[in-house]
Amino acid sequence: MPELVPRPLRYCPEMSLIRPVPRRWFWSHDIQPNQIDALTMPGMRLHRLSNYRRGTRDARRFAALYHDDGGADAPPRTWLIDADATTASEHAPHAVAVTVDVTPDKTATSFTLVLDDTDTDPARTLHTDLTADDLTALLDEGRAVVDLATYRRDDTRLFAAIVEPRPGHLALFFPALRTAEIRPTLTAHKALPTRARAYHSPAGWQLAVVAEPADRARWWVRLDVDADDVSHEIERHSAYPLDLDATGHGLGVRFAVIAAR
Repeated sequence: MPELVPRPLRYCPEMSLIRPVPRRWFWSHDIQPNQIDALTMPGMRLHRLSNYRRGTRDARRFAALYHDDGGADAPPRTWLIDADATTASEHAPHAVAVTVDVTPDKTATSFTLVLDDTDTDPARTLHTDLTADDLTALLDEGRAVVDLATYRRDDTRLFAAIVEPRPGHLALFFPALRTAEIRPTLTAHKALPTRARAYHSPAGWQLAVVAEPADRARWWVRLDVDADDVSHEIERHSAYPLDLDATGHGLGVRFAVIAAR
């Protein structure tokens, strides 16, 4: 488990959703639903839980990212799996992460949430079946994205987002960036990516990115990488993961990761 010297990014804490450097972190994948509880360790808190299917006929699996996030004094987070949109929305004030599973026959959509009773906002809401324009409109109304998921249904690219009012907060949303576009686009806005969701399209791999201004933050994004690549790149750059997502493609699973140092 990497041990890093905390060196916070330069940001405005009362406005930002960027988390400071964790003292410890770890991640895991190929997790069955009944194995999630076994990963919980003292002092570590679930940061994100991402579901995926390797192929259309394969069982669902999860990838999980944990940060120490306050150490042993912080109670563990819980999770809600296979909730319908109504049930998931009822839990939105406590939700800090969301992922979406569309069944192989595409007849049902379910939601998995990471819940935190110490991080509750009655004004926090979950919005589902959003188009890119819908999500952009939410941000234009002065909301911040707590977490983001993307999925395809009826040949349409859709988004689910946990948002909360954050007056004065600047959130940027880019629904379709190719690999070569990520760095120049965000650098031009002097922004740090906080959420990145990869998906495969007729044009190849693309990334939906939520970002916010961050002064002199050092970061990188990788998409369409396997599990070994994720670990190798993080270790090579002496970095830590801000965000992690998993997507089934073909007969395998590909990862997208945001890391900073």
